[in-house]
Amino acid sequence: MTASLVTLSHFCAHIKNCLNINLAKTAVPYTRTNLQAALQLYNQGFISGIQRGSTTGPDLIPTDATPDNISTRRLWIDLKYRNNAPVISSLEMVSKPSKKIYLSADDIKALASSLKVRRVDPIQPAECLFIEHKQDIYEVNEAAEKGLSGRALFRVR
Repeated sequence: MTASLVTLSHFCAHIKNCLNINLAKTAVPYTRTNLQAALQLYNQGFISGIQRGSTTGPDLIPTDATPDNISTRRLWIDLKYRNNAPVISSLEMVSKPSKKIYLSADDIKALASSLKVRRVDPIQPAECLFIEHKQDIYEVNEAAEKGLSGRALFRVR
């Protein structure tokens, strides 16, 4: 099973909307795709925290997601600001459900070297591009080091 581009585009749109109104914390549905995307944003320093929770707020006592409660489970994301401006200035999808962009290992290495590959613009300083390889999401430099190929998902700056 691969990451759903529809789910991921909802995630990106939700984060952008929350940043536009300067929310400190927001909740997104607890899915594997949303969790991996949030973890990558956290690892790259674009968000300040992730907590599991429910529709009412973050969990005080850790609760596992089960088939009975999955509809109420949420990921609570702490958005990051510097000098009252959001750290994330741009968050956009590269692949879309109608136009998926698959990259070979050589394409990913070229992108990591700041070269343009087909329809994908080169990476700018302080920008990250995320790639899906099998079921996991990787930052483009990490994917290039491991020699992975995959689908370009989204970019953040």
